[in-house]
Amino acid sequence: MFRKITSLTSFFSFITLIITSLVLYVVPQGRVAYWADWSMLGLSKEQWGDMHICLGVFFLTVSMLHIWLNWKLIIAYLKKKTGEAVFTSPAFFISLFLTLFVSIGALTGLPPMRQVLEFSRYFQAKGEAKYGVPPYGHAELSPLDIFCKRTGLDLEKAVNSLKNAGLELESTKETIKSIAANAGLTPKEVHDLILKDQPEHDSSMNKANMNSKQHSEQSGAGIGRMSIEQYCAKYNLNLNTALDILRENGVVVDKKTTIKEIAGALGLDSPRAVSSLLNP
Repeated sequence: MFRKITSLTSFFSFITLIITSLVLYVVPQGRVAYWADWSMLGLSKEQWGDMHICLGVFFLTVSMLHIWLNWKLIIAYLKKKTGEAVFTSPAFFISLFLTLFVSIGALTGLPPMRQVLEFSRYFQAKGEAKYGVPPYGHAELSPLDIFCKRTGLDLEKAVNSLKNAGLELESTKETIKSIAANAGLTPKEVHDLILKDQPEHDSSMNKANMNSKQHSEQSGAGIGRMSIEQYCAKYNLNLNTALDILRENGVVVDKKTTIKEIAGALGLDSPRAVSSLLNP
C-alpha cells in the first residue's frame, strides 16, 4: 500500500511539474510580466514559480522515497548476469551520458538544447512586444513620486492625469503597483494614463524606454547564447556590417556563431564587450 501511494504521488507530482515547467517556459521575462501584471489561469508568474519550486522539492522528496523502496530493483538493473553488482553495464553509461549531455549542452549551447532555449527566448520576445517593457527594472514597485523623478515626468501632471481618469490617489508615496491594483489596472496601463497629459514628453520617453531596454538586455542578460544573426536582428544591426567588424578584428565567423563564442575568439572577458564592439 505504501509503495503504491509513493509511486502514484510521484507520478501525479511529476505531471503537475511538467505543467508548471511548460508555463514558465513560455512566460515573459520577469520585468515584463510584473509590469503587465501577466497571469495564466488566474495565477501570476510569481505564483507559478512558487508552485514550481514547491512541486520540485516535493517530487524530489517522493522520488528519493521511491528509490529507497525500490532500491533492490534498481541494483538489479546494474547487475551482470552473474549477479555481481557493478557500474559497467551499457545501460548505466548510456543513462549517465544522456544526462551529462543535456546538462553540459544547456550550458554550452549544443543542439538540440540551444534550439530549446532559443524557442523559450522567442516566447519572451513575443511577450515584450505584446506587453511592453518597463522604464527600468521593477518600476512597478516605485512610489509615484520616485517613478516620475526617475523617468523625468512631471509629478503634478501625473497626479492630475490619474485623478482625471477616475483613479483614487491618497499619496504620491503609493507605488505604481498599488495604484494599479486599486484601480483594477496593470502598472503599464497606469503608466499610459500618466503619459496622456505629457505629450511633449512622450516621444522622448519612448526613446528613453527603448534605450533602457537595450541597455538592460545588452548588459549580458542572455545575449551570450544568441547567434550573431539573432543579435543583429534584435538590435536592428546590419549582419554583414557586424561580420565585417569582427573580420577586421581578426575573427571570421558565420551567422550561427554565438556572441559567447565570439567573445572567446576575441579574447574578451564577457559578451558585453562584443556589444560595445558592434555598437561603437
